[in-house]
Amino acid sequence: MHLFNPTKPIVISLSAFLAATGGAVAGDKSYYSGKPWEIVLHVPDTQNERPYCAFRTTLWDTRAISIETMIGAGDAVAMSLRIRKEEWNLPLNQTTTVAAESVAGMGAEVPMKAISEHELYSDVPAASVPEFNFMFATTVQLMLAKREPQPLAIKFSGNEPLWTVPALDRLQLFEINEAFKRCDLDLRGLQSKAEQDGSSQEVTSPFSATSPTGQPPTQPSVSSQLPAAPSDWEFYTRDEDWGPTCFAQTHRGIVMVGFMGSPGKEDLVGFVSSLFSGDTRATWHVDDKPAYVSDGGESDYFGWHEFGQLPMELLDQASEGKELAVTGAKGERIAVSLRGASSSISKFKECFGKPDPDSAAAAAPARPK
Repeated sequence: MHLFNPTKPIVISLSAFLAATGGAVAGDKSYYSGKPWEIVLHVPDTQNERPYCAFRTTLWDTRAISIETMIGAGDAVAMSLRIRKEEWNLPLNQTTTVAAESVAGMGAEVPMKAISEHELYSDVPAASVPEFNFMFATTVQLMLAKREPQPLAIKFSGNEPLWTVPALDRLQLFEINEAFKRCDLDLRGLQSKAEQDGSSQEVTSPFSATSPTGQPPTQPSVSSQLPAAPSDWEFYTRDEDWGPTCFAQTHRGIVMVGFMGSPGKEDLVGFVSSLFSGDTRATWHVDDKPAYVSDGGESDYFGWHEFGQLPMELLDQASEGKELAVTGAKGERIAVSLRGASSSISKFKECFGKPDPDSAAAAAPARPK
């Protein structure tokens, strides 16, 4: 039973606030505030900055850790890290490496730039973005794991001591998850409004351009000249405790959806974070294609929910589809876009279909001495 807390302020969603005021107002809008974390939506006061949802510490008066998610082109989700300490005197524009880790040993190292005397901000090289997003998102999922939330440790180079943020309790975990979902919805509303405001200054049409006589143009179509649509689906491989593992995944707010599997193994595993609790059954389906039902449970290793024995046909459908939806037996549901996902899923299938390196080594003939 959810009890009303009279000491907790009532927070009006930003969408309602914008409707009442007629526009976005710069500043931070609170969705949850407690110890050790708060959830805020930051609306910048300059046009060259993007709004973001911040998962920010409230433990200290003169320092803070802020994990920020923002929406990029094509609805892609990006994550960044911001660390501030008033006592620092940092060399401007210089970079250093910071590690964000959980007690479970999962974590991500990220290069950070001094953007002021007191503040570091993540500056992730393009080549490492997919793996960083995966590892950083996994660290956050472990902090929000429903079975056993993990504390967060921030390790610095130089002589800055370790910063540790204690784990959440169960009530905080529920409230923060709900607050982050509301923040993510309002963030997407801001992004949509910004795109509409930008496009309203152009003369647009859902039809291709035609000549005055009504004949189709002789030059190549516009669509054939445009670059591929951006995608927030990512493919990468990692060496886990059981060996090489292939991943294809995407984010929507703090929820992560994807597939994993080891080369040469037959079991395709789907995973979903921050949505289910306990053992559950979920339906996976793409658009109006046949749905697949799988039993799942929380992974002690990753902290997310894993669903085994999914068919390879699901990957084929995802390569050509528009939306992947995962629906739980209690009505929980997450739907993610498949725009641009075909490249990552194709690489995943190729990786997953390779021979098992251990089996291949065992089957190889002995070399003569």
